[in-house]
Amino acid sequence: MGVDIAQFHQVFFEESFEGLDVMESALLGLNVGTADDETINTIFRAAHSIKGGSGTFGFSAVADFTHGVETLLDQMRDGSRPVTRDGVDLLLNAVDVMRSMLEAVRDGSALDPQQVAEVQQRLAALLDQTPGAIAEDATPAASAAGNAGWQILFRPLPHMLQTGNDPVRLFRELAELGDLEVVLDDSRLPAFAELDPETAYLSWSLTLHGDIPEAGVREVFEWVEDDCELTIAPLVCATAEATPDNGDAAAATVAQPAPAVAATPAAAA
Repeated sequence: MGVDIAQFHQVFFEESFEGLDVMESALLGLNVGTADDETINTIFRAAHSIKGGSGTFGFSAVADFTHGVETLLDQMRDGSRPVTRDGVDLLLNAVDVMRSMLEAVRDGSALDPQQVAEVQQRLAALLDQTPGAIAEDATPAASAAGNAGWQILFRPLPHMLQTGNDPVRLFRELAELGDLEVVLDDSRLPAFAELDPETAYLSWSLTLHGDIPEAGVREVFEWVEDDCELTIAPLVCATAEATPDNGDAAAATVAQPAPAVAATPAAAA
């Protein structure tokens, strides 16, 4: 028998509406042009949590709409898009739409599709516009060091599935950030007769290629950070000596894991 994730819906809705209140309050207090980084991060984290939870529970329309909101906020917080009055007003409209969508899903009530489509189109139109140049000090330090991506070891604790979290959703979010390679470790899987469908046995080694900030990778796992063992270490560009067929030595750039000291300590099982 599989896990009935419907039992977690009430908690999801409560936390989502609290997150919307946080977003609205922070947006109303945002200083256009000189927005505080922590305030933008607070708004982004709330949107990210709502998108992640909506995807987990199958509320795909909410997740898809919130993805556009999250993308706009991500550009604002990394400095690639300025915080303008039009942008803030659009985000406030989007919060209203997200609240209406969640209420409709929770109550089984009708939703105004025209309102959703209008704000979604405005978000898409704004995102299609070329954002302002990225500030020089906004370049991640890892990029300067030749960041090639991340090596991730992800081992859910036995109870993780019982919290309603799905590893496949996490992998989908990672794949949106860069080129993802997934290697399964099923060494903990018991014999079929001993298998408990509500227990997590599998773990994964993930290689994420791309110039991606560490914060973006960690945000994917923020919903499950207390329910798994997680190690994240950067892949760095290193120069290795290669000898072609003609015998001439040539330098080749390869991606390899950085020393283990860069990894996040694993949670206690």
